[in-house]
Amino acid sequence: MTARGDEEDLLADYAVPPSRASSSYRLEPDNNGPLSGSRSSSSTSLNGRRESTNSLFSRRPFDFGSRYGFGNAYVQLDDAGIYLSSLSVTILLSALATLGIILFTLVITFAVLLGQCQKSQPEVVKSPDSCASFRLNGELNNLQGWIVPPKCEHFVTQYVDSGQYLVDFAVGVDAGKQYLKPIVLEGDGLDLIVLDIDDTCLSHIPYYRDHHFGAELFNETSWDTWVYEARAPPLEPMLNFYKELRALNWNFAFITGRSENQRNFTIQNLLAVGYEGWTALILRSAEEETTPAVEYKTKERLKLEEQGYRMWSGFGDQWSDITGAASGSRTFKLPNPMYYI
Repeated sequence: MTARGDEEDLLADYAVPPSRASSSYRLEPDNNGPLSGSRSSSSTSLNGRRESTNSLFSRRPFDFGSRYGFGNAYVQLDDAGIYLSSLSVTILLSALATLGIILFTLVITFAVLLGQCQKSQPEVVKSPDSCASFRLNGELNNLQGWIVPPKCEHFVTQYVDSGQYLVDFAVGVDAGKQYLKPIVLEGDGLDLIVLDIDDTCLSHIPYYRDHHFGAELFNETSWDTWVYEARAPPLEPMLNFYKELRALNWNFAFITGRSENQRNFTIQNLLAVGYEGWTALILRSAEEETTPAVEYKTKERLKLEEQGYRMWSGFGDQWSDITGAASGSRTFKLPNPMYYI
């Protein structure tokens, strides 16, 4: 085949269909070869077409154009000729962005959780607190006849105001409830629980807040004035316990160190806050004013027992409330950081 025939075949391979070109090729000889091709300014040259084809395998990392000449955008990823469409690139970049957001969110979440765990760790006591030791030994009855040391007023204040006092109180009451509720009653009205009143059923926190939380000598005159006002609030855990066990047909007796001449004010206060339906309300007679608390309360419990009552349990904020004969099969000491009787 002649050289001119070869050149015509080559042109036939690279010819642009009339529908795709705005002008035809013009062939003419030149000094660089037998034939060269050109077209008008609105068309791409044959050499430009070859360069465009060769550019698909260039060293540049990304080329945008048409792989097949149909106008679809592509991205060359490497020299091996791997291509992705612009849609695929968009999806890939979106996936990477989403993954980054997820990782960032996880890092922030773990940081927050770690901070919360560190905050929830108990504080280490840097030095012993003698007031905490004083309160503990007072509750254990290792200390007797005590009053709150002035330096410990702040400790008692914090113990009460922080809510810890009420939490400790509620735990003691709940322990009693768990013990008593499973007991099967005789049904004759003689199953009895004995309660103290002051700081067992009625709270005197408002009074003692005005009197340095017990860090001063007891003043009977100011105390009596408080009792006559009959406005002591209930200790809610005990009031709830009282109502719940009354509904189960348990009977209650109050034995208090208050004087008999304070009976009406005591009844008024008890009824006002929700205590009702008790079996007995026992106060000190004039002859018993100087009788030690343990002796006085033991004697009154024995009287109830002689009347046929079965003494199941006793609750009180003082050891003198639950010590001695006929105190029941199990007793429950409730906290009182303010005074000792």
